[in-house]
Amino acid sequence: MDCREKNIWEKDGTVLATPSMTRIYHKANMLSNNQVSVLIYGESGCGKNHLAEYIQKNGTLAQAPFVCIHCNAIPSELFASELFGYFPNAFTGASNKGKTGLLEMANHGTILFDEINELSPQNQTLLLHFLQNRTITPLGSLKAREIRTRIICTSGRDLREMIGEGTFRLDLYYRICVANIHIPPLRQRREEIPCFIEYFIGKYSEIYHCDKKSLAIPSHKMEELTRLDWMGNIREIENFAQKICLSEYPDQVIQDYISRFQDFHHSVLETDSAKSPPAPDGPVVRPLREALQAFERSYIQAAVNETDSLREAAGRLGISYSSLCRKKAGYGIVKE
Repeated sequence: MDCREKNIWEKDGTVLATPSMTRIYHKANMLSNNQVSVLIYGESGCGKNHLAEYIQKNGTLAQAPFVCIHCNAIPSELFASELFGYFPNAFTGASNKGKTGLLEMANHGTILFDEINELSPQNQTLLLHFLQNRTITPLGSLKAREIRTRIICTSGRDLREMIGEGTFRLDLYYRICVANIHIPPLRQRREEIPCFIEYFIGKYSEIYHCDKKSLAIPSHKMEELTRLDWMGNIREIENFAQKICLSEYPDQVIQDYISRFQDFHHSVLETDSAKSPPAPDGPVVRPLREALQAFERSYIQAAVNETDSLREAAGRLGISYSSLCRKKAGYGIVKE
């Protein structure tokens, strides 16, 4: 499918092929011209960071600083020093030159808290204190500094569910969610799948100096690819496109991917069927939470068995690597 024939707007990896995404980017355009706190949530790889960058680049703060904090990449004990900075030799191991905090670096600009759902309760409290006062006090200092910065947060989970579980602060949620945007997964906007495939093949064919025409995907194969669920969303498509561009046999890569996806789902069904008890004579309804946990365990087990690494499994499942590690440990899953 040629996306240009469908009158689909595509630029810099932004694809608008469905009414839901058109509404999302219309809202993003409005938000880009003010400084309210924005929460963007959705599955891993669905385009949350891209939308955050879009808001930054297309608004009144386009030329101002843009700082990204990956909440799942900063050790919990270092979060305060990274966020607020510190004076020279403020603590054991501190640099004798001190360090400017990320919040101060984003002053008069935008700061993105990526995967804020990964913040520990202690660090949620630190962030809440800043949002309430809009001041920072670097470690080793007694003087507070006023900081004016727009806050954008992304989350791989619905924070309202985490509030119900007691793992995310309600008062912090209200501070970061003045405006919120939910990005649906690709399987709910399949019209965009061919466009992303074409976009990334075009992008990486230039990077890897490939002949783009030789990488054109036949329409019947594109239809099969469009029917796949792409649990890793846009990130999975980008990985798929790179494999095509780097392979001597791109047609085989496409067919192997389709077959592997089908085998993956068959293995999920077989695993779930093998672990299900024999059907009783009368109808028996298990508690919903128990049934969902049983399905989640079998689904994660199948993903771990099918993939070569936990990071690949996390991408296929559409969750963060740290979330998969926690679930794997909680369910006692090992690769079979």
